[in-house]
Amino acid sequence: MKGRLLLLALLSASACSVDPYPYELEEFAVPESGIKTIVIGDWGRNMNVNLKANAYIMNELACRFPINAVLTTGDNFYENGVSGVNDAQWNVSFENIFTGECLRPIPWYPSLGNHDARGNTQAQIDYSLQSNRWNLPATYHDYWVEKDSVWVHFIVVDTTPFVGSDNDDPNSYTGLQLLWLDSVLGSGNPDWTVVYGHHPVYAADGRHGETEELIQKFVPLFDEYGVDIYLCGHNHSLELIKTEAKTLYVTSGGGSTPQSSIENNPYNLFGVAEAGFVLSSFAKDSVQIDFISKKGQQLFSYVSPQTP
Repeated sequence: MKGRLLLLALLSASACSVDPYPYELEEFAVPESGIKTIVIGDWGRNMNVNLKANAYIMNELACRFPINAVLTTGDNFYENGVSGVNDAQWNVSFENIFTGECLRPIPWYPSLGNHDARGNTQAQIDYSLQSNRWNLPATYHDYWVEKDSVWVHFIVVDTTPFVGSDNDDPNSYTGLQLLWLDSVLGSGNPDWTVVYGHHPVYAADGRHGETEELIQKFVPLFDEYGVDIYLCGHNHSLELIKTEAKTLYVTSGGGSTPQSSIENNPYNLFGVAEAGFVLSSFAKDSVQIDFISKKGQQLFSYVSPQTP
C-alpha cells in the first residue's frame, strides 16, 4: 500500500512539472527584413493563466523571428497600477512571467492605461532606471527604431486624461500633450508613423467601444499628418479597423482576460473576443499585422502597402 501511495505521489509530481502551455505556434510567413514588434495590452494580472499562455507563445515567436521590441497598450498592472518600484506586481505580472530565453533580451516600450493611472505612474517611469528592458521615460514621448534601412517613428500617448474631459485649455495636461503630438507628428521623414496608447479611437462594441474624445482630438491630427497605425487596448479584444482615411486602427487588449462578447462595426476588418496579442512587421513598402491567439494560432493576417 505504501509503495502504491509513493508511486501515485511520484506520478502527481511528474504531472505538475509538465509545461502547462505545450501549444505549438502555427507556421506563417513574415517579411525577412525590417522591424518586428509584439504588441500586448491589458495584461498585468498577477499570474493570470491567459497571461502566462501569451508569454509562452510570445517567447516561441521571438525564437522564430527577430523581434525588435515589445510594445504595451496600457493597463500594465491590475487593478491599481503599482505603488512603487518594489511593488510585488513587478515580479508576479512581469519579471516572473516573461522569462523565455528568446524573449528576455527584447526591450519593452510601454504606454499607460487607466488602471495604471490609479497607482503610481512615476514608479513605472522610475522602473526604467533599474530594468534593462523596461523603457518608459515619460507619460508621453516618442522614439525611433531603424533596421535594414526601415525607419519607424513610434509615438506614445497618455490617453486616460482625455476621457471624460472637454478641457480645451492649451496649458492643461491634455492641451500640452496635443501641442506636443502636433509637433512630433510633423518631424522627420519615417517610412512608418505609429501612435499608440491605451484607449481606442474606433472600436467594436461589446465592452468600452470607441472613444468620442479621441475621435475629436486625435483623428484630425492623424488625418493631417497621415498616421499609418494607431495601436490601443482598453477593449479586451483583438481588432483591426479601417475607415475611409489612411490610418489603420489596431486593438491589442487580449493580454489576460478577454471580454465576454464582441459586436463588430461595419469598419471592422477583423474582431474577436479572445486572449492574444499582435505581431507587426514593418518592411520598406508594406506592413503586415498578424493577430496571434494565446494558443499560437494565426487568427488573422493583414498586409497594408505603403501609401503617400
